[in-house]
Amino acid sequence: MHTNLFQLFIALAFALSPLMGSPQASVWQREEKTDQLRGTTYSQFSLPGKFLTPPKNSAGEPKMVVRCIGGQKQRKGNSGYTNGKFLNGFIAVSTVLDSGESVPPGRIKVQFRLDDGKIQIRDWANSTDFSAIFFYDVGSGWGQFANLLYGHELYHKENSNPQVRKVVIAVDQYLGGEIVMQFDMPDATEVGDTCGIIEHRK
Repeated sequence: MHTNLFQLFIALAFALSPLMGSPQASVWQREEKTDQLRGTTYSQFSLPGKFLTPPKNSAGEPKMVVRCIGGQKQRKGNSGYTNGKFLNGFIAVSTVLDSGESVPPGRIKVQFRLDDGKIQIRDWANSTDFSAIFFYDVGSGWGQFANLLYGHELYHKENSNPQVRKVVIAVDQYLGGEIVMQFDMPDATEVGDTCGIIEHRK
């Protein structure tokens, strides 16, 4: 009797082990924030990533962060409208990055691939301590974030082409080698809508 119970326990443990050991899928974490100086509120979305080629003396994993204001309906010509506004966004890398000599001051050379597509090269803005890269675009960086979500620097028409599912990014570490990180992109509907990237039909 005891032998049969033990065998049943072992069989059950093996059956459940893939479920128990499987990693949790990435999700956008949403927090409501207040700008104490300006008295405004905004939504902050963060997404953890992972290093494929980690920096030397890394203090943690990379994180993608965007700040947006939802509920701000804006008309887009005669075709439709958006429901939010993008404020800014960045990737915290937890180490000091190298701006290099081939980019303008205040910028970091960034190479990335969307869903194993062709490598794209951009110059994004660095934070003051060089530990993060801000999506740089004319204005707020909205187009760069739209590209990471949907593969184009334009408004994304709802129910059109599918979203990006994987972003691989490479930057150089100061006095170090190339850092490579990956973000597995979960459903983008909420963050895309809050940040004014999804264009709804009238």
